[in-house]
Amino acid sequence: MASKQGSGRRRSNYSEYMDRRIPRTGKKPLPEPTHVGHFVLMVVMKLCRTVLFIDTAVKIGVYLIGVMVGSVICDLFMVPKSYFSDKRNILNQYFVKLGWGWTLIFVTTYVALTSWVYCCGQWASVKRHLLRMLVATLQWYVCVTAFRHIENRVGMCTDSEHSDRISCTAQGKGWLGFDISGHVFLLIHNLLTMSEEVKSFKEWRRLGELLEDELLQSKRKVTAQEISHTKTSYKELTPYIKAVFIVIAMLAVLWEFMLLITVIYRFHTLTQKVTAAFIAVFCWFTSYRMLYRSNIEWLPTQPGVSPFEFMKIT
Repeated sequence: MASKQGSGRRRSNYSEYMDRRIPRTGKKPLPEPTHVGHFVLMVVMKLCRTVLFIDTAVKIGVYLIGVMVGSVICDLFMVPKSYFSDKRNILNQYFVKLGWGWTLIFVTTYVALTSWVYCCGQWASVKRHLLRMLVATLQWYVCVTAFRHIENRVGMCTDSEHSDRISCTAQGKGWLGFDISGHVFLLIHNLLTMSEEVKSFKEWRRLGELLEDELLQSKRKVTAQEISHTKTSYKELTPYIKAVFIVIAMLAVLWEFMLLITVIYRFHTLTQKVTAAFIAVFCWFTSYRMLYRSNIEWLPTQPGVSPFEFMKIT
């Protein structure tokens, strides 16, 4: 009896010893449950990426065709009046009329935060990225001013006693001129600028993975100090960058909705709206497809240009 107990005890000890030596090959442990807030953020970011990461060339095609088709529909059919057909609606008064201001604030914030990260905090490089917003502002101002000048030069008052638009409208008369749609130009200009500037966020996760590479210093022309600075700023600023990215996506949806409203209601003729749309595309082409690709040191550079080369520059 004692020998049996001794034999059983030895087998038990041997089994415990082998359990410690041989790892178990069962199922992998389940990941920790996702927090509701984190899940909601993932969904929101996915939707924002869907809105903003459509190829810019595709957007241009959609906007141009949409403006032409919508204007034709507007001329052929009477679109029922609604709250948005009134120019005094809240979205028009407080968002569209201040549209470039809203776009400038949030896109400039995004460019400043992201370029500070991927330019290793080098202020000279950050300024070259911020200069793009100055160019976009000049384009907006010059074009809107030119539209007003053209309307005054080629127009005429319904009362021949008044030769300029201001005095004509002040007397309650009608001014007949070629009024290029400032709203169509502004909204497409906003949308194309945002589409180009947020491209760096498409590869933002790759930048984070690149910073964890122990051989990064030998693969890129960066110093250990620059890598350390970028790692720190990446971790600290990414939450703020995500927040600004979400706001920009919300603005993009609003601008596209208001572009639709501007097109389908008779605020301007087809020719006036199509002209404005093509001018906005021309501004985008001269800047993002010509000026920023010139690689001249004192001119703005393309979005995402960085010593880390974390995204493809076209």
